[in-house]
Amino acid sequence: MDIDTQHIIAYLEKRLPENDLKEFEYQLENSDDFRKEVEDIAFVWRMSEELKLHDNIDTDANWYRISRRIKKDKLKIKLLQYSRSAAAILILPILLLTTFLYIELDNKNNEPVQQLHVTSAYGTVTKTILSDGTEVWLNSGSTLSYPQTFTEGERNVILTGEAYFKVSSDKSNRFDVIVSDELIVSAYGTEFNVNSYKEDKTIGVTLIEGNIEVSKADKTSSKNVAPGQHLVYDKDNRHMTMAEANVSVKTGWKDGKMIFRRANMTEVVQRLSRHFNVDIRLEGKELYDYEYSATFTTETLNEILQLLEKTAPIKYSIIEPEQSGDYSFTKRIVKISLKK
Repeated sequence: MDIDTQHIIAYLEKRLPENDLKEFEYQLENSDDFRKEVEDIAFVWRMSEELKLHDNIDTDANWYRISRRIKKDKLKIKLLQYSRSAAAILILPILLLTTFLYIELDNKNNEPVQQLHVTSAYGTVTKTILSDGTEVWLNSGSTLSYPQTFTEGERNVILTGEAYFKVSSDKSNRFDVIVSDELIVSAYGTEFNVNSYKEDKTIGVTLIEGNIEVSKADKTSSKNVAPGQHLVYDKDNRHMTMAEANVSVKTGWKDGKMIFRRANMTEVVQRLSRHFNVDIRLEGKELYDYEYSATFTTETLNEILQLLEKTAPIKYSIIEPEQSGDYSFTKRIVKISLKK
């Protein structure tokens, strides 16, 4: 149930249907933001009810009944003066309270939207859900910046690293992923993967289903991507190319897998380095073109390196981290070379 102001007023007036009441009370108990919203609206609602009561008072009839009990003109005059003074005293705080509520609500509407940042630690996949219901998975060492609440007409997020987006459908408000100040990936409701680590020379966008548009940040060109296609953007020449994608290879990380299909050692080393936060160095140009196919799930770095040794003419050595003068530690270094 999507709860709006009408539901809250119906709850306050005790006319909310029974089938909606349980969900309303559940959200009231478990959401601080929702509880605050209900309290704000309840306060205004109570003041409105008090004003209605004042409007419904039949002053002529009441005065007639009072006047019959008063036998002396002097007492009548005193009561009249008292009534006028009381009315003035009552109206003043109501006016002040109404003004205060208006200012507070106006200030609340004009408050800047808080910007949130989520970072996925190395070796982990982090999932977050945005205010519009969009689901985002962040790969190792990636960061997503987004507003706590999307304003009307805008759904913009900023990505550094790699993320898988399952965008909540909204035909009126486009969802934009701003990537490295280079590209904007736009959708209205679909699933796609964006790979954009700062140290990489390219940006990759893979569409799983639906439709997306990838445009340069300066709006000089754009391309539509079809399901199963992979767009590659070269940061040096600022050129976009399209190719068919092996979707499972591009998105397997979301489910905790590292999938390689005829991947050269440069790609293997890059992905392992990023996942395990180590510095892997290839010693010998002959290694760069060696291709490798495998699927890893829960294996440790040592286990993966041992498997590489068994299936390829290579050997590896590990240099453990060392403590620096500032008490920080260097990265673990892995050296891979050809067996002689």
